[in-house]
Amino acid sequence: MSKQETILYRNGNIYTVDARDSRAEAVAVKDGRFIFVGSNAQAEAIEADRVVDLQGKTVVPGFIEGHGHVTWGSMDAVFRINLFGAEKVEEYLENIRRFVAENPDLEVYEGVGWENPFFGEHGPSRKLLDEICPDKPMLLYSHDKHTAWVNTCTIVRCGVTKETTVPEGNIIEREEDGTPSGTFREFAAMALVEKILPEYGKEDYKKAIRWGQDFFASLGVTTVQDPVLDPNGPAIEALHEMEQDGELKIKYRGAFRTFEDKPNEFLDYMKETSAAVASHMFRIDQVKIFVDGVVEGRTAFLKEPYADDPDYCGYPIWKFEDLVEFGKKIDRMGLDLHFHIIGDAACAQMLDLLDAIREDNPDRNEERRPVCTHLQVVDPADYPRLVSHRFAAVTNPYWHFKYRGFFDAIEQPYLGERADREYPMQSMVDAGVILGAASDYNVTAVPNPLNGIQVGVTRCWVEEDPEDMNLVLAPEERVSRQTLLRAFTMGNAYSARLDEETGSIEPGKLADMVILEQDLMEVPVTQIHKIRVLQTISEGNVIYEA
Repeated sequence: MSKQETILYRNGNIYTVDARDSRAEAVAVKDGRFIFVGSNAQAEAIEADRVVDLQGKTVVPGFIEGHGHVTWGSMDAVFRINLFGAEKVEEYLENIRRFVAENPDLEVYEGVGWENPFFGEHGPSRKLLDEICPDKPMLLYSHDKHTAWVNTCTIVRCGVTKETTVPEGNIIEREEDGTPSGTFREFAAMALVEKILPEYGKEDYKKAIRWGQDFFASLGVTTVQDPVLDPNGPAIEALHEMEQDGELKIKYRGAFRTFEDKPNEFLDYMKETSAAVASHMFRIDQVKIFVDGVVEGRTAFLKEPYADDPDYCGYPIWKFEDLVEFGKKIDRMGLDLHFHIIGDAACAQMLDLLDAIREDNPDRNEERRPVCTHLQVVDPADYPRLVSHRFAAVTNPYWHFKYRGFFDAIEQPYLGERADREYPMQSMVDAGVILGAASDYNVTAVPNPLNGIQVGVTRCWVEEDPEDMNLVLAPEERVSRQTLLRAFTMGNAYSARLDEETGSIEPGKLADMVILEQDLMEVPVTQIHKIRVLQTISEGNVIYEA
């Protein structure tokens, strides 16, 4: 649209997601912002250069991805073996064989997307990959990117032996004689074998980012929060240059990756880079901290022991005194902390850290805006503390069901009765916790917010019957469609410090909106995921059209 052009959209079914959850029939857009929101009758007074008849279609604010590894995931989609969606081990192996055969000139084979339940407690073996490619390094990440599966060539080239050790909270799976078996869990362990990965340049990242923003726009997403931007890599420079060149169609907000074994190495870089790239379309205002790992890797940090091991609660990834020292430094820099939290002990440790930060830097107490994501096992006793610190709890409703393989084979055996209460939502709503929602792309391979809304409402997978209580995870944690719509819009806008700019359809805010083929509040609940996005509009510009 022309910057000076006024466009009037009328005859719509518009969910504004303002403070009153108002409905409207018409909006007007000029200079990338909403200048009017109201009824068709009120819209008669608008002098528009162009009128769009919505013909009763539903309009919602632009969806915001509250925690998605958009640069990682886009690189995976463009450059790596895709293992998502397989139903058995042989499918993984066939996909790997095919990729190797089709790409004989690559020096290293990378992939992502395999799932832990198919390989048992100790993960996949190097020997399976040796049969496909014994003479070149191979590294394949699990779907959650908390585990790497490698072949013998990789282990040898990286110098990993029976004697190699890793910090608590990390695991090298081993054969009976101590030889690394090929599975490396959590980031310090994976770093040992990531030395063989090829180096991708800035232009490679730009290619992937172009693909990624088109993909997200097709799902109605107008803003993404990318929670792990590596100070060592070219992603930040690629995004910054694309912003300067006017190539970004959607807004990017980021968080710097941290390294618990060298927490202070990039402090100056973070401070300088956050200031240097601060712009309307791309900012990095957060620092990401992994407090613990994941249940499937037995690296989540729990208050009570794992159900199958009465002496083991998992470990935090950081030593608490190091975490406190680092957190205080980040807070004094004026950046927000963005926490990966799976277990209830990890949640409590995060809250203890915030207590210490609040005491250390009281001048920032009214401004501070911490974010936590995942929240698989949460002690209800900690809800008031989440509220007290005004945490944005960015949940992952895409996962709030009894995931095939995971629930029966991993979550119930490891968590016991806690598995039946995992991923709380309604109880946090009742407690007053601020909720966001995210896919954790590409842990969720298809980050369609409408999928997330349906699963969050039904607590079963989109193809399953929500009336069958055997398929429903913690039915008492079901939330309303309006709650999920708010989480994917205003909730995530709050977590990204964008709530004054976007997240709702109100005069003065950026004209970010999505036109849907059907009304997500009125279709049968089992059909929400099938609703088509007809248009995605970012700041008045159509960036996707079906």
